Amino acid sequence: MLKVSVLALSVACVLAPGVSFGADYEARAIINAIDRAVLSGEVAAKVKRLPLRPGDAFAKGDLLVALDCRLYKAQTAKVSAEVKAARIKRDNAQDLKALNSIGELDVALAQSEYEQSLAELKISKLNTERCDIHAPWGGRVVSLLINAHENIRQQQALIEIVGDRQLEAEVVVPAAWLSWIKPGISLQLFVDDVAVQVAATVAAITPAIDTVSQTVVVRLALPDDSNLIPGMSAIAQFDPSQTQ
Repeated sequence: MLKVSVLALSVACVLAPGVSFGADYEARAIINAIDRAVLSGEVAAKVKRLPLRPGDAFAKGDLLVALDCRLYKAQTAKVSAEVKAARIKRDNAQDLKALNSIGELDVALAQSEYEQSLAELKISKLNTERCDIHAPWGGRVVSLLINAHENIRQQQALIEIVGDRQLEAEVVVPAAWLSWIKPGISLQLFVDDVAVQVAATVAAITPAIDTVSQTVVVRLALPDDSNLIPGMSAIAQFDPSQTQ
């Protein structure tokens, strides 16, 4: 049994020369996406179109969800007409004031009515813009939480997306390791799901220790071209000699 263990260790060293495989400095890690969100509808409307399906990739600014905006567009047209009428009334009041036909109060009221109509137009245009939900960054669709032609309510969750380019890993380590773990030190991640080895760097250490387990969470920076997927698990192997 001892011979088998020695042979396995020798093979591992050949596959990854220069990497310490000491179990004393190993910890489980989880791959996370820096950008991940569930997007909600900001207006109540009917779902007009869902151009993407789960797993589909998209770029920043691409359309993710299209809502039926006919009602909001009609409201915008109505308010636009009210703005025009209020502007004419304001200009007429200013002309009458120049002829001393009306007082300052009438001019102020006409100006206030015009400014109020402008504010209502901004609100109406904002609602119209919210009918098309665009990607805040590039990534992939995780899941659709609604279907086309369904009526949604305000603040209802619609689609979950993830940025699959910028990834990081989280690892929970004993608090005693804080004597040598520092931001910037390098380590190796051995990913379970795809059996690959990825170089990582300690990006940050959370400034709080769990009082029960006496552990601390460490964030690891990963290379952009690591081809990993959020949710993968790995073994993080540290080398304390870097800080000695």
